[in-house]
Amino acid sequence: MAHYGTYGDQELVDLMRSGDERALIEVYDRYWDKMLAVAYNRLGNLEEAEECVQDVLYKLWKLRDDFALSGINLINYLSRAIRNQSFNVLDRRYRERLKSEQFNPAEAINHLSPEHSLMVRELQQQLDNAIKALPSQCQLVFKLSRQDGLSNKEIAHKLELSENTVKSHLKKADKEIKGNIGFLMTLVFIHTFFQN
Repeated sequence: MAHYGTYGDQELVDLMRSGDERALIEVYDRYWDKMLAVAYNRLGNLEEAEECVQDVLYKLWKLRDDFALSGINLINYLSRAIRNQSFNVLDRRYRERLKSEQFNPAEAINHLSPEHSLMVRELQQQLDNAIKALPSQCQLVFKLSRQDGLSNKEIAHKLELSENTVKSHLKKADKEIKGNIGFLMTLVFIHTFFQN
């Protein structure tokens, strides 16, 4: 019987691509704690963090046929995937709070400490600047998706683009915006984490 614990990351990926579920179980056993720590540090909620890790592992399995490490370590890939999934959860949280009638963003910001208020303003300013720096078509697609909440299909129909083009614009926007605000977001997370 194979000892999956002795396999390297690339061997596990190759086994997953061949449909070997035990390879995914080994990835789970090997990296669950690290992935959970990354998700929990970003979300501050154990249940959401666990769900985030499960979602990433599910997507890894679902996309296994096309998955390749491309010269990076598996844990680095998984950490990046967890970070992106965490941003999706935070975005969903934010949208849900905006939709609830009881939530007043102005009140929430007023209850922040002066340091948090400053960081929120700086982060918003940097986010606005990052969006403005995008190419015009990319900027429009991003705003329709993230600010107006349109689906990729709706955006494609509205702008007479293919859904793949919409996805490409959103991927480019996410990459450039995260690159522009990544350092400040890290500071906000660190500050928030140590304040709690």
